[in-house]
Amino acid sequence: MTTSKLVKTIVFVVLLVAASSYLGYTGRQIGQLGSAIFVFSMDTLYPFIWLLLALVLVAVTAGLVAALVRPLWMCFIAFAISSLTMLFIWGPNLISVVLALLYLLAGLLYSRGVAKGLDERIRFSVRPIRDNQSMLTIVLVIAVSVLFYLGYAAQIESEGFTAPSFVVDMGMGIAEKQIEAIPDLTPQEKAEALAEFRQLFEQQVEDAVEPYHKFVAVGAALILLGLLTTILGLFSWLPALILKAVFAILTACHVTNVVTETREVERLTID
Repeated sequence: MTTSKLVKTIVFVVLLVAASSYLGYTGRQIGQLGSAIFVFSMDTLYPFIWLLLALVLVAVTAGLVAALVRPLWMCFIAFAISSLTMLFIWGPNLISVVLALLYLLAGLLYSRGVAKGLDERIRFSVRPIRDNQSMLTIVLVIAVSVLFYLGYAAQIESEGFTAPSFVVDMGMGIAEKQIEAIPDLTPQEKAEALAEFRQLFEQQVEDAVEPYHKFVAVGAALILLGLLTTILGLFSWLPALILKAVFAILTACHVTNVVTETREVERLTID
């Protein structure tokens, strides 16, 4: 391998590691949201936007490494380094180790699948990258959902379950209409009645959920998993489209070039 190729390979590996680090950091932030995930506000919307951006960045940089870095064992090293980076960010505990190993395994299978798909094609295409990226993204989404579960479960364990604000707001909306319909109450009495109802309603919701509080974090994590899986499924074409543009730019800048190879094909025919 020439010095130029080695430098370019290192750059692509660094890009993958940087994207993985960013995903690890945003995943940890999602894990710290806890019950705030039920509140629709910019404070909860921004972390999800950054999370989706991080997932796309990892998919794009992983595609670059899987398509361009050769020999194949160097791809394996790249994914090993990026998984270790994630593990360092998440913290060295058993669950983080398992998630990092799953990401490493998915990266190895992804690299091999992309390399095999490209070898079987006559012309270079991003199709093998798109066909093999689903497994990688699913593992990453599972990792993020598990991190959220751990953070939310720890919050419930330490602070107890708090009724989600959107549930309380729904109940308050119904109660407010009923209280407003009472003609004999003054505005002050209506406000006091609403405050009393809110306190009572929150307590009833928390008491009803308390026996099942251990499953609240599981349910929320499954909802998050389904939501992220659906969004990434709808936009599964995006990383391949970005890579198609990136490959064209790299070729125009002479970072990569198209090489034509002659191959011998062995076939069985009737003698």
